[in-house]
Amino acid sequence: MMKTHALCLAVTLLLVTAPLLVAEKYLTEAQALKIAFPQSQSVNAETRLISDDDRQEIKKRYGIEIMGTSVRIFSGRSNSKVDGYAVIDSEVGKSEPITFIVAIDPLGKVQTVAIMEFRETRGWEVKEPRFLRQFHGKRSTDHLRVNDDVVNLSGATLSSYAVTKGVKKAVVLVDYYFLRSGGR
Repeated sequence: MMKTHALCLAVTLLLVTAPLLVAEKYLTEAQALKIAFPQSQSVNAETRLISDDDRQEIKKRYGIEIMGTSVRIFSGRSNSKVDGYAVIDSEVGKSEPITFIVAIDPLGKVQTVAIMEFRETRGWEVKEPRFLRQFHGKRSTDHLRVNDDVVNLSGATLSSYAVTKGVKKAVVLVDYYFLRSGGR
């Protein structure tokens, strides 16, 4: 009876902690911001509250639904000029969040996407440059949909969808709050 109880406890602990055992942190926030703004003299963060009115306007303009109540958008500056923007965010793959940074130029085009932390047991291939490079140059007006203008990675389907959704969200929020002057 004791052996069965101990085995059940061990299996339960393994199931509960398994996602924590596979989490891989690739970049700290400071490292990710250095990738996003390699030449910037300063980097500032601004938190924007996402109101219900903003959500409705974003849905109308861009065709996507934004969840959450706020977004933190970074801007890199040199000589009082904006070098670009970046969003650090997470999207759930199969069951765990994938944290990434999306760097966007002053015209609203994706410059870089980098995976900061991957917690899933499968789908880690989304951190590979061959997947991430396909976002370069994408804007808020692009579809940014898997199997449309983003190639899915076999074996990393849910992770591919999660990262693609996160990149679309990042370019839309930067466009809405900073480039189109539509947000508050």
